[in-house]
Amino acid sequence: MTVAMARPEALRSDAQRNRTALLDVARTFLDRGEQPLLNAVAHEAGVGVGTAYRHFPSQQHLLEALAIDAFEDMLDRVRDAVALSDTGDALRGVVTTAFRSMVQDDALGDLLTGGGFSCADTLALAGDLVASVDALLARGRAEGLVRADLDADDLRRLLCGMRTAAVAGGRRVEAPDRYAEVLLAGIGPV
Repeated sequence: MTVAMARPEALRSDAQRNRTALLDVARTFLDRGEQPLLNAVAHEAGVGVGTAYRHFPSQQHLLEALAIDAFEDMLDRVRDAVALSDTGDALRGVVTTAFRSMVQDDALGDLLTGGGFSCADTLALAGDLVASVDALLARGRAEGLVRADLDADDLRRLLCGMRTAAVAGGRRVEAPDRYAEVLLAGIGPV
């Protein structure tokens, strides 16, 4: 069920302070390579568990709230890349942008790797992303640049697998563009 929003429209000032504190603490958990479990986040943020659950009814809602800014930024850059007239450049831009974004922002990487959405606004972003990438892949297939059996979900899964490898053991890969180039070579026609 996707009813909640990752970013609420308006909150009282005290509620906004609590929400900000919860998000800040959750981000520190991710930065340490730990899952931001709501009870622990609430404790470290100095708010009650009930307050945490009012803001974030589930772990998924918290993750989506953490990721939404990076998701919107990535989608804007993907749209810019898709708009390029050269399909090869557009594909390179989309893969590189998505991969860099997923490696740089743990919440976004975790969200896209999980593939599920509980908040209406992140679900809408995901729909826009899939539509943009599917349209680009159709262009790529028509021009003989992309294998015929590749769709947006396949590309997401491939990027997620690379992201998992790129951040393994808490060390981020130093040359993410090299990984993107390898993936681009692999999605070409067979």
